[in-house]
Amino acid sequence: MKASKTVDLAALCRPVAEASLVAMAALEGADHIVRYVNPAFCVLTGKTEEGLLGLAFSGAVPGGEGFLALLDRVYGTGFPENHTESETSTSQTSCWACATWPIRAADNLIIGVMIQVTETTAFHQRTRAVNEALMIGSVRQHEMTEAADRLNEQLRWANEDLRQFAFAASHDLQEPLRMITTYSQLLVRGYLDRLGGEAAVCVDVITKGTQQMRDLLAGLLSYTEAGSLNGDGNRSVDLNLIIADVKQNLKNAIEETGTVVTCGALPAVDGHYARFIQLFQNLIANGIKYRGEVPPRIDISAEKRNDEWLFAVKDNGIGVATEYFQTIFGVFKRLHGKEIPGTGIGLAICQRVVDRYGGRIWIESQEGNGATFYFTLPVGKEGK
Repeated sequence: MKASKTVDLAALCRPVAEASLVAMAALEGADHIVRYVNPAFCVLTGKTEEGLLGLAFSGAVPGGEGFLALLDRVYGTGFPENHTESETSTSQTSCWACATWPIRAADNLIIGVMIQVTETTAFHQRTRAVNEALMIGSVRQHEMTEAADRLNEQLRWANEDLRQFAFAASHDLQEPLRMITTYSQLLVRGYLDRLGGEAAVCVDVITKGTQQMRDLLAGLLSYTEAGSLNGDGNRSVDLNLIIADVKQNLKNAIEETGTVVTCGALPAVDGHYARFIQLFQNLIANGIKYRGEVPPRIDISAEKRNDEWLFAVKDNGIGVATEYFQTIFGVFKRLHGKEIPGTGIGLAICQRVVDRYGGRIWIESQEGNGATFYFTLPVGKEGK
């Protein structure tokens, strides 16, 4: 349809578009000549109204030629079209989005096309940047995941090698130690009357040294087993029964030292029976070993806090100085040298067991005033 020559497009469009913040223009004829622009359109193009009027739209807006087919369709069919985007091929890419609809005269003839134009360059740039960042991030995440998987596999093999080494060492070294101990004892029994005082002392040192080595190897084996999954399966374990068995295991030490072990009601937790024996037996034995002048008293309690149990094993022993609170949980870490016999592995085993079940262990103490070992364990299925 041909546009009517009696209609002023500018006058027709100005009341609607003048106050709009969206760039709007009225185009006339097959060449889409600009007949009206609102202030927002001038701001968008960086041109004055006088500089735009009379221009073909393709020359008014950078990349405007990309909209010519759209404008032709609207002018020819009379149907509006929206949200069409164009992107220039210049070195500085600009993106534009528009909405178009026909302008009709009173006789329903199409006299022009109204167009709203929005520059979406920044939006597209941000979108591309986000997509590129996401793509780069996805690639990096995949690379990091693969690297983490490789590292985890290497750590798994390294831990398995260490476990096998410790297990083999603690077992294979037992036999020569037993041989040394046996022949030392035969030497003492058979030739004690022929040995001088210095020789007898040497034999005694050999015997005690081999016994200490056997204790260290036994402790090392217990330490490696504390973090393993071998043995009885993961199930609900009644810790009250654990304490009863531990007291039976330590019966001689308890009776000889006059130790009193008290225990409140303890929960059932998920885990391995043998591991909890290791945990509580080492903590109770620690309270007996590092006793003071009065008979040992060891109090055991548990308190539920959200999704975990907080356990406390309190003794009245000689206590631990603050600077050693972290040291005592290390393997072979001992504070009293030969004054108090031991291997320095017991508390390391306790930490390994607690770590194995996702808990924490720590100590609160004042030197000379006893110590309290705290540790946490997750609430078992039955306790939830």
